[in-house]
Amino acid sequence: MPDVKIYTQPSCGYCNQLKEYLQKHNIKFEDKDITKDRSAMDELVHKYKVRATPLLVYGDKTIVGFNPDEINKVLSAEAGQQAEAK
Repeated sequence: MPDVKIYTQPSCGYCNQLKEYLQKHNIKFEDKDITKDRSAMDELVHKYKVRATPLLVYGDKTIVGFNPDEINKVLSAEAGQQAEAK
């Protein structure tokens, strides 16, 4: 299963909601604070072509903003594909 990475900043309310949501659902993630990590900011802008937080990256899927329905859809689809592969 690909790792979940999130790009956040401390002053972002939606970023905090995303972290709480992932923790509540026992979804492990790597938090990249763009205010403290210049390479994270560079990845956000240059690799993902985004200038907003939060950004959730899961495999080749990205979700900008806090959208629980979209998060569930992306994570469920990945889990279903893994089950089919077994």
